[in-house]
Amino acid sequence: MTEDATIEKMRDSTIRRAIGPTILLGSGAYFDFQDPWNSSITIEDIAYGLAFEGRCSGQCYSRILQKRVFYSVAEHCVRMSWSVPNELALEALMHEVGEAVCGDMNAPLKSLNPSFKSIEKQCEAAILAKFGVAVTDPVEIKRADLRMLATERRDLLPWKGERWGIDDYAQPYDWEIIPWSPEVAAQTFLARYQQLMVKP
Repeated sequence: MTEDATIEKMRDSTIRRAIGPTILLGSGAYFDFQDPWNSSITIEDIAYGLAFEGRCSGQCYSRILQKRVFYSVAEHCVRMSWSVPNELALEALMHEVGEAVCGDMNAPLKSLNPSFKSIEKQCEAAILAKFGVAVTDPVEIKRADLRMLATERRDLLPWKGERWGIDDYAQPYDWEIIPWSPEVAAQTFLARYQQLMVKP
């Protein structure tokens, strides 16, 4: 057996296969990437998974604090849910749920890996269905997502004013981001979810 084959065999040993390749979630459930529709996941799994997942591949630098910072996907989702019309708030909060199990692969890299994007979209669709969240206005959700990115670029990246493609579609929000800790992000995500689940 070649060295590469040995390494590949060792790597495969870290993948538990039930029906398909799975990961163990914080709740103790296994999430199956080949069968996400029948996989168990809790809102706490989502909140903490997103709270400990960094935006921008972890390459955040706070313009306000003048230092490197951690900024989570959970915080991104909460802030976005606060910034859209109330009827879209739950969709905004949950728009990155696939990343709770797949991680946050940055968009430039994801554009080179369509098979990963397909897996992430399947996981996202399954999780949204499990929580009864319908995507009713994907264009407005994407517009808000781009406004979030424009805001994050201004406040949390060492951006020097060069033009990006998002400038055709989105201006930053008028509030500023000082990032939360992962624990605060998770708890705020959970509180926002509970708030939005209360029927008026």
